[in-house]
Amino acid sequence: MGMGRKKKFNQQDVLTAIGETFITYGYEGTSLDDLVKATGLLRGSLYSTFGSKRGMFVAVLRQNIEVKANFNTTLNLIIIALMELTAHDLEINQLVSNWLTAQTSANLPTLIGEAVLTKGCVPYGK
Repeated sequence: MGMGRKKKFNQQDVLTAIGETFITYGYEGTSLDDLVKATGLLRGSLYSTFGSKRGMFVAVLRQNIEVKANFNTTLNLIIIALMELTAHDLEINQLVSNWLTAQTSANLPTLIGEAVLTKGCVPYGK
């Protein structure tokens, strides 16, 4: 028997597409079909790489936090995590808590509020 097939995609590009999809639809509002469409990968490739939709979200959140990616992208993922996941997911709660603790901006609550209001005022799917 041969070895498994080698991944033929750029994981950074895939994580970016996954993150943009979660930001557009939220965690609960994002379907696997949305993620397949956004990444151009088959379900099996996504599942073999990330394990689950939750695994995809954790990978995107962790990557954005660790590489100090675009602040607005990270902030939007943090907001999704706060609104939909931290109450019942200890790992995501810890990632968010650590990120919030590491922030030095005195106006972080204002930035979070403005981001929530901006997201809430954008027509659905834009």
